[in-house]
Amino acid sequence: MVVFVCVFLLGGLAGAYLAFFKAAGMLTGNTVTERPQQGTPVAWPLRLTRRITILYIGTDVTYDAKHRVVPVSRADTLILASIDPVRRRATFVSIPRDTRAVIPGVGTTKVNAAHAFGGVDLTVRAVEQLLGVPVDFYVKMKIEGFIKLIDLLGGVDVDVERDMRYVDRWGGININLKKGYQRLNGKQAMDYARFRHEALGDIGRVGRQQKVMRAILERLRTREALFRSAPLIRAMTENTETNLTPQEIGALGWFLVRLPQDHFATHTLPGKFSPGYWEPEWPQIRELIAKEFYAVDPDVLAEATVEILGPAALARPARETAQRLERLGFKIARVGTIPEPVDATTVVDRGGKPEAARLLSAMLGRARVVTEMPQTSPQAARRGARPNPTADLVVLLGRDGANGNANSR
Repeated sequence: MVVFVCVFLLGGLAGAYLAFFKAAGMLTGNTVTERPQQGTPVAWPLRLTRRITILYIGTDVTYDAKHRVVPVSRADTLILASIDPVRRRATFVSIPRDTRAVIPGVGTTKVNAAHAFGGVDLTVRAVEQLLGVPVDFYVKMKIEGFIKLIDLLGGVDVDVERDMRYVDRWGGININLKKGYQRLNGKQAMDYARFRHEALGDIGRVGRQQKVMRAILERLRTREALFRSAPLIRAMTENTETNLTPQEIGALGWFLVRLPQDHFATHTLPGKFSPGYWEPEWPQIRELIAKEFYAVDPDVLAEATVEILGPAALARPARETAQRLERLGFKIARVGTIPEPVDATTVVDRGGKPEAARLLSAMLGRARVVTEMPQTSPQAARRGARPNPTADLVVLLGRDGANGNANSR
């Protein structure tokens, strides 16, 4: 979360520098996840035009049994953000690394394993399936960028709540911090944010990340940070991979740097400890997602029944979509088949539930919403199934729904 916000604050302070680095090829990595199909969410001059979601993926160095660096490792940090210019609100949800999740093509395991199995693309899909929130953009950053950033800022002031000592010679970790209010350099701040060897484990670490984030924000708002914007941005971009354009990063930074602190909301994905996992608690998650990511009353979900239809070739995505929507609070009346697919995933509002239809559309990657069933050929109509007459909403999975999400990549 710390680095996530800093990327955009620095973009707001010096978007021109970032545009130059991008043009010069200094922003590392290639785009893995394709761009959304809804067009750019910004307008000139550097202004957000709609709510967007961004997944921050923090990575660390992992060693194998022979102490060699593993090229693809599990994600060290996962944060899903909603940036809403209409409500003037920025929401950040930290997803604990040990969260139990179903990873497409892999099965049930810890959510951070998605990065090891399929990199950014699979990580995005796993988070989308877990939370029912389409991800517009991603930012992936190596640990080195975080350390360089804080060192360039001259350190950050943090009240360390307890002595922290942990040594892992195999993994190259040596944490040794004393209790008390103090200025931490880049490595010390990273050690503080990463420390998890206590009763709360990963959950305690999330709270410390938020403390470091606030400390960095204070430093970034100073005149000294503005004068150092060029080397600060270089430190970030040399270790960052994203599918955001320089203009979009600049618009996000300009929005966030002017946003009052009480318009920032930070959450940890609701859950409880279980053997080996952080077990999601869905009643609380439903409320969090509905309010923070869709700005609706969570009761709206429970008031509408949903029928999901797709061609036989999309039977598995149809079942996965039904399971995901049911977990998020929708009542699934039936999952069935239709003889021929529609071109684009469509939500049919048959029961006069416009708010529920809008929410369902957003959860499916901004699928189109209509009030009448699309016409089919006479031959297909004779072979096909009709919607359940008791369902308020009908989801017609199209060819774009092969990955279980209308906003497929």
